[in-house]
Amino acid sequence: MEHNRNDGHNTNLQVEIQPNIGLDSDVRHSVVDILNNTLANEAVLSQKTRSAHWNVSGAGFLELHILFDSQYKQLNEISDEIAERARMLGGIAIGSLQEFINLARIEEQPGSVPKIMNLLADHEAAIRLLREDARKCSEEHEDEGTFELLVSVMSLHEKMAWMLRSYLEIEPNHDGKLVPMPQLPVDLPSYTS
Repeated sequence: MEHNRNDGHNTNLQVEIQPNIGLDSDVRHSVVDILNNTLANEAVLSQKTRSAHWNVSGAGFLELHILFDSQYKQLNEISDEIAERARMLGGIAIGSLQEFINLARIEEQPGSVPKIMNLLADHEAAIRLLREDARKCSEEHEDEGTFELLVSVMSLHEKMAWMLRSYLEIEPNHDGKLVPMPQLPVDLPSYTS
């Protein structure tokens, strides 16, 4: 069997049995494209979170080290679920670094260690993209299985974003005055969805 992973669903790939799950081939191909874009976003965000984990320092080191570790492991599990869904639909899940970079809608930022605010912005961008993709899967493609997966992934990103946001919130000091949290050099990437 030939393995060509150029677009996530090679029509020349010889497959003995195509899924007969109530979704036309064209719909399945369109949804596999959505899933591979989402998979690329997850891979980029996972690597950025891993970079933050590897390079965290300063105030809150241990707590942030553990948080980033937990989040990149969760992102890897999400990626696995998305890849499995692409396969369930008869497609091929992308897997090369170049494919991830080419298909990701979350920007990679080589040469810089992501700060909390950068990761928060990435999760929020992922949430917006997932919301739109879930809507497409439900309304345009009538694929409730992928819709439910994308909504569950969106909920996980909402929770991860909330956890990151909590580090950036202002808290009262012992005098009752509001002071920003200490670990805040903030660089915000610009994202369009």
